Amino acid sequence: MRKNAFALVYPPSGRNVFGGGQNSKFEKSIIADNESPDCLNVIFDAGSVGTRYGFSKVNTATVGSFVCEGLYTRRGTNNAETMVAFYNGSGYTLNGTSLVTVPSAQSIFTVATRIGSAQMENHIFFGNGGVTPYKYNGTNFTRHGVPAATQTGSFLTGGAGNPNGGYTYKFSFVNSQTVEGNVSTASTTITVANAQISITSIPVAPISHGVSSRRVYRTVAGGTSWLRLTTINDNTTTVFVDNVADASLGAAAPSDKGEPPKYSMIVYHQNRLFMNDNDNPNLVWYTDLNEPYTVGSLNFLTVGDGSTDFIKALGVQDNSLVCFGERNVWIVYMASTTPSDWKIVKAKSSFSSKSPYGVFEYNNRTGFPAVQNNKFIGIAALAGDTAEPTKSLLTVGTASGYLKSYRIEPDMFDVQESYLGNVSSFVFKNKVYISLTKGTGQTTNNRVYVMDFSNEGLIDNQTESWCPWTGLNVAQFTEYSGSLYYGTSIASGYLYKQSTTVYSDDGVAINSYFWTKEFAGYKGEESYSKDFRFTNLLVDLAGDYFMDLTVRTDSDLGGGTAYQVDLDPNASIWGTIIWGSGTWGLGDAQRDIQVPLQGARGKRVQYKFSNQNTINQRFKVHWQNFTYNLKGPR
Repeated sequence: MRKNAFALVYPPSGRNVFGGGQNSKFEKSIIADNESPDCLNVIFDAGSVGTRYGFSKVNTATVGSFVCEGLYTRRGTNNAETMVAFYNGSGYTLNGTSLVTVPSAQSIFTVATRIGSAQMENHIFFGNGGVTPYKYNGTNFTRHGVPAATQTGSFLTGGAGNPNGGYTYKFSFVNSQTVEGNVSTASTTITVANAQISITSIPVAPISHGVSSRRVYRTVAGGTSWLRLTTINDNTTTVFVDNVADASLGAAAPSDKGEPPKYSMIVYHQNRLFMNDNDNPNLVWYTDLNEPYTVGSLNFLTVGDGSTDFIKALGVQDNSLVCFGERNVWIVYMASTTPSDWKIVKAKSSFSSKSPYGVFEYNNRTGFPAVQNNKFIGIAALAGDTAEPTKSLLTVGTASGYLKSYRIEPDMFDVQESYLGNVSSFVFKNKVYISLTKGTGQTTNNRVYVMDFSNEGLIDNQTESWCPWTGLNVAQFTEYSGSLYYGTSIASGYLYKQSTTVYSDDGVAINSYFWTKEFAGYKGEESYSKDFRFTNLLVDLAGDYFMDLTVRTDSDLGGGTAYQVDLDPNASIWGTIIWGSGTWGLGDAQRDIQVPLQGARGKRVQYKFSNQNTINQRFKVHWQNFTYNLKGPR
């Protein structure tokens, strides 16, 4: 026993910080000093811990009792943003406090089916796997691809002219980005002798096709190849008089400008869009380079074994496309933008995934909800240098080592297997927000796990921290105008926005608390009894209310001894100050507070900070230490 056993201050550095997050896997006396065996609804900031921000309802009127099927933000080339939300198979945009219908996006998608999305070339693209995918440019909501015309026109012989012989025609549609789709089938042959040909019933595309012009192709007399006759710069004109000589025809008709498949997953990578095929689950299709609207008939990759290892999610890792199968992770290494240079390799990973909306990118890694032996085990990450496929197959760490969520493994084992397809992840300000379904009997996303990868307040080999959030039913998050929004996984028809000044969830209290580890004092004194005399805290003076400080010793299962810590900044404004006793001005932002522990005794001590589960109350503890007297072994 040391000679001076009184008024010992722990930790040796003088303060404990709390950026390590939840660690529910290991016993609470052996976890790191900055970790918590049990915390809820808190955020970490440079070593401090405090109550998370609240969320408030955005739209004053519901769009109906529907779940949110997709929530995305389109960012235009002029940096203007448009939020797009889907409910009951229909699309809406946010305008102030109202969700406004997009007229051409009503009842187009399958109800209660999640929608995947990616953005390229000023458009955001949407698909849910069951119907034709669409695109949106902030004004027009039209089909993703450029459909081929189905009509072949009608023809009449006119006055004297250049055409002389037998001719056939084909027609094509062109979208607003001047991208042309495939041509129609050939018309019947019309034969003339030095006469004009009047073309009528030229195909007109439906508004949903997004067609802004059309092209007409014709053979030379008796020919079998179609060359451009003219471009009609609208989608209304149905008549054209052909008086063009064979030698004046233009470029050949396109031959391989097909429509994309019915996809539910889509990602942007290397100036292309990559998407799954709902009807062929081992195929990954891709658009032409720098052209996201059409898909060639040979623009696909076959991934997996064709029978059981179907593609369940897509992601991007450095220079490669990542295809998450039911059994394996497949890497499409891209040495260049030329498809013939691409190589498909199986990652050295014992994990796979079943969560198409749960993949996220952070710190040059690709995170994903991981499945091992067909069971969900937590959140894993791919990492590696993809310079050469023979040297880097993007390995994944083992569950005991590099599985990112291993510190909260007990929580992960309580995630409902049947609803892994609903897991949704979103990266916002150095944090990943992962919404999932947790708990026996639960059927909708009812829990958010926040993974903070900012590295602030971390020690030793910690690379991220975790905290669960409750009170939120999140189908999907998005960032809009610098704030975090979500649409609900329950049938409410509402959007919610995070506010940095509100500490309630739409008027409901946030149950926010943080238990520290059990501290035994200095190394070698774990078996010694102690008198715990004081704890010292640096806290935010958040308002005219109290936070709770609870103290337990020796793994007591009871409620512990509760102390109230006054968070009043002690400020007075003109007309309210009591002269001689009040404090003039704005008050203090923080305060060092010493709390006597009133004879708490034991070998180990544990502290809890709480906002008292009270609406619009918060706490923030920047650091803490405690003083004790060493008694001796017991």
